[in-house]
Amino acid sequence: MPKKTVLTSAELAYINDLVSSTSTESGEARAGFNVDGGEKANGLLLQLAAKANLTLEAELEDYCMSFPLKLTQDEFQAIHLRLAPPTIYERGPVLRAWRLHLDEPLPLLSDDGNETALSVHELSPNGLLVDVGPKNAPKHLHMHLALPGEGSLEIDAHRIRDAEGGMTAYEVEYPQDRDAERIRSYLYEQHQRLHPELQPELPSEMLAATPEPS
Repeated sequence: MPKKTVLTSAELAYINDLVSSTSTESGEARAGFNVDGGEKANGLLLQLAAKANLTLEAELEDYCMSFPLKLTQDEFQAIHLRLAPPTIYERGPVLRAWRLHLDEPLPLLSDDGNETALSVHELSPNGLLVDVGPKNAPKHLHMHLALPGEGSLEIDAHRIRDAEGGMTAYEVEYPQDRDAERIRSYLYEQHQRLHPELQPELPSEMLAATPEPS
């Protein structure tokens, strides 16, 4: 009979490490959900994702959240689903995007990174409430905004109305899609901090990140 082969603990650890690193080589494979509804259901889901924006809706007391869904298909035709940071809406007479009242206003920055006299007092996924100081509010803003503890992001905004207290409301766009996700992610974190009773914290690895452009 052949001799019995026994692996040492070091050899076994090495093999386990190889298997683990292979199965989790991709960030998409490590986090999110695997979808297996059968060939027809999976095909329908992929067709919808290619032609429409899919979302997961969550109803929470006075708020509701809309999580964009991102689908990918690997080389084995398996479908992986991840959540993107949500847009948070307030219920009331009108359903509107939740606005964060900033305890410390955030200065708007010029293209060279210097602070300007303009500061943001409220923030929503698509809006800013800005204190423009004694000057007349400009019709358009092309500036940068730095979130606490993060680098700045580029914004394009146009004035929509004058508000109370000398403030001006702007509708904002983010030239980079990943920056719009950064804003939604920041607002989601702040909403969780202010309303921890409404929903449990969603692990960050469950949220899809927009890839950096190559």
